[in-house]
Amino acid sequence: MVSLPQVSSGRHRALKRLLSEARCVVLDLDGPVVRFFARPDGSPDSVAPAIAAELLDIARVNGTVLPELEGVEDPHRILTAHDRHPGTGAWRRVALEMRDTLDSAEWKAAEHGTETDGATDFIREWRRLGRHLSVASNNHPVAVTRVLERLGVLDRFDGPVIGRDPDTRLMKPHPHALRLAMVPAAGGPERHVMVGDSRSDLATARAVGMPFIGYHRKPAARESLAAEGAPVVMESMRELLAALPG
Repeated sequence: MVSLPQVSSGRHRALKRLLSEARCVVLDLDGPVVRFFARPDGSPDSVAPAIAAELLDIARVNGTVLPELEGVEDPHRILTAHDRHPGTGAWRRVALEMRDTLDSAEWKAAEHGTETDGATDFIREWRRLGRHLSVASNNHPVAVTRVLERLGVLDRFDGPVIGRDPDTRLMKPHPHALRLAMVPAAGGPERHVMVGDSRSDLATARAVGMPFIGYHRKPAARESLAAEGAPVVMESMRELLAALPG
């Protein structure tokens, strides 16, 4: 028997309401479904800081260093900052080189990502109820598909599986991916709910008028989502299992 977490009654009611009203759950991949940048040796450390350092080295070599990014360990944040910089010429070339480097790193990382506890159980049960399921991720689309294949749940996604667009300026919080991930048969954005682990995910959901459920394994990140106004923030994906309709 699957062990479900102890959840506050208020949060449980909020989750039940959101899931009962939704006809499609749109999942962010990294976090809610998988710890994408897990190390191959199974250690608790992430490979993300090493990838981020490689992107910052590209900036240093090309003279496009942004001081506010020194020490940042999120590769997507570094790429986004350079991609959206108003500078042209070298800045655009650097962004494209960073994108190609990140693509390669994510293809490798997809082979080692570890499942977020409860994620595949929720995916299977949600689909068993006849509800729709899709993905809106900032990770490379090939890597996203590979992760879902490895977890044995790719066939459960009847909706679009959307990864990073070749034009990385369309990464979340741009609403492009989330709009593409919507399932027309489910109805409008109010009949969907996004499950994400970042303020960027929350901002994207707000931009399209989609309800949002926050998740993060780290308390500080959960507090950040709550402070940003996320209506409900989970500490375990198994909370969704406990809140399934019926």
